[in-house]
Amino acid sequence: MSVLAVIPARWKSARFPGKPLVKLAGREMIARVWDRVCETPSVNDVVVATDDEKIADFCSANNMDVLMTRSDHVTGSDRLAEVATKISADVYVNVQGDEPLIQPSSIEAVTRCLFEGMERGIEVSTGYIEIATDDQLDNPSVVHLVPALDGTVITFSRLPVPYPMAQPMQRTVHVGLYAFTGEALAKYASWERGPVEKAESIEVLRFLEHGERVACVKVSPGSIGVDTPEDAERVQLLLEEMEVT
Repeated sequence: MSVLAVIPARWKSARFPGKPLVKLAGREMIARVWDRVCETPSVNDVVVATDDEKIADFCSANNMDVLMTRSDHVTGSDRLAEVATKISADVYVNVQGDEPLIQPSSIEAVTRCLFEGMERGIEVSTGYIEIATDDQLDNPSVVHLVPALDGTVITFSRLPVPYPMAQPMQRTVHVGLYAFTGEALAKYASWERGPVEKAESIEVLRFLEHGERVACVKVSPGSIGVDTPEDAERVQLLLEEMEVT
């Protein structure tokens, strides 16, 4: 089964413009993500999907396959759907371009989760970290995933769900790492954004709002999404510590 990993990368960011090319311990962030993806056993090919010439030029100069995409995509999954119309694969894995510490084992786990889900008619998979920290519980930047007993997702929310009305329950942290079939991406791009997706600003909710199941799997903690210059400083320190040890 052919697996294409796609790394969406935008130059324009309200909180951190140009972040894909920021250097972290001497290597650009997008290149660090590329390195992690290339270490994933089940991934056959990797491509950066961008709408910016500066990012495309950097990728081309550094032997990283790149595809120019439209600039009007609302979500990274919409950008992947465009990639799927231009490059053929059985499975498309969305690896965020601002996750320089993403573990290849996490990418592998989400990909394998989709392989297993496809046997049950499921066309989308994602990952989650099993234990949310206290700091993450009331942070609206953190998305929580509620897993069902059958390994699919009940819901996603920026609220710390589920509410412990009768008994305490550990909250999870959703990881923005997805695997899709080509058919799932085609459907995703054809659907209107639903009211819950718009309200929560969580792209994968589009599948749930249209009655699709999403498979989920636990992945290792430790990755840090770089949304701000302060996040980049944290990652820089961690990379320096890793290289020293």
